[in-house]
Amino acid sequence: MDTEPIFPRFSDAEYARREAVVRRELAAAGLDAVIAVGDAGSRGANQANVAWLTNWWDPYPAYVVMTPAAAPVLLVSNQLYLHTAERAARPVEMRVQGLAPGEVLARCLEDLGVARGRIGVAAVRNVGRASMPSHHFDVLRARLPGAEFVDATDVFARARLIKSAEEIAWFERGAALTDLAMEAIEREVRIGMPEFQLSAILHQAVLPAGGTLRLQFVGATPMDDPGLIFPWQYPSQRPLAAGDVLLTEISAGWWGCSGQIQRPYTIGCAPTAEYLRLFELAFRAYDRIVDVLRPGATDADVRAAASFLDDEDCRTFDVLLHGWGLQIEDPRVDLPSAVIRRELRPVTFAEGMLLVVQPHVVSPDGRRAVQAGNLVVVEAGGARPLQKHPMGFNTLC
Repeated sequence: MDTEPIFPRFSDAEYARREAVVRRELAAAGLDAVIAVGDAGSRGANQANVAWLTNWWDPYPAYVVMTPAAAPVLLVSNQLYLHTAERAARPVEMRVQGLAPGEVLARCLEDLGVARGRIGVAAVRNVGRASMPSHHFDVLRARLPGAEFVDATDVFARARLIKSAEEIAWFERGAALTDLAMEAIEREVRIGMPEFQLSAILHQAVLPAGGTLRLQFVGATPMDDPGLIFPWQYPSQRPLAAGDVLLTEISAGWWGCSGQIQRPYTIGCAPTAEYLRLFELAFRAYDRIVDVLRPGATDADVRAAASFLDDEDCRTFDVLLHGWGLQIEDPRVDLPSAVIRRELRPVTFAEGMLLVVQPHVVSPDGRRAVQAGNLVVVEAGGARPLQKHPMGFNTLC
């Protein structure tokens, strides 16, 4: 059987590091086992826990079971995908869930000797929260009446928070692909082009390099009568027109390790005075936030850096910054006056954190907005942008 690697995979040393981090978290939480939960939501990003431990991105719900002593066991959703999992995933024991995921989970925990133990269920905390489907969990709990099941979402949230040098190198590759996508947009956009052709441009920029598109949020609206303050999440049929503002949030990646960039553009003419004002505020907030991000800085430092926005006749819409990895992660930091309320926790920034700094500034009437942002990594000397594409509010066509 051919066993040459045909899918990207981290080193054995990197996976050993990840297992050690999870075991440390299991000991701290007093858990006898943990079930890492994954599903195909959020364009597959909800598989983050499963993929981080095993390198497998399942099209459906999948699980990894791990104890402090035993190696991870991967539960693949379907026999149909097993041959791919065997080539893409790192070498671990694999079982197929088939029609009985709860039963297979229970049998795996019995085989590991923890059927009466304290078992953590590590859900995902992405933009929202997602966990094991109820019909899977109901069978599991009925099969193991002596087990205690507890929420262990934070076990993996903490384990994945600090990235290794090897991980950061992969995200740098994703950031470079994202920069390529932005260069293609700037080079190939034309007046009259339907927005779905922007999707084609983005794909043609990254697919030949082996990359994928994780997010392709684009949307345009007339500057003089706007109806959009955040880009569409799916390509629309609307043609680009002179006088439009084009809003973008793009993430291209390498096997799940993506960059992220937010840039506004105008089509066929310069920005209006109000749009230019909003961009200048967003860029100033971005610059100030990046300047304070260093090991030991806190969420309070970030809020203080952006607090001038409250005196500038505007509000923020999306969060000032959020953590980044195989999905949107903790932490999240925002101003108290933000339009959208997020789950915010205190944070002290540390070396190895990946963050998307993305001030999203909205006009007083709520009709105009621009966002300026980049993926950055916190290093000993401060924050380093992984995106190299220039910050600006450029006119296309």
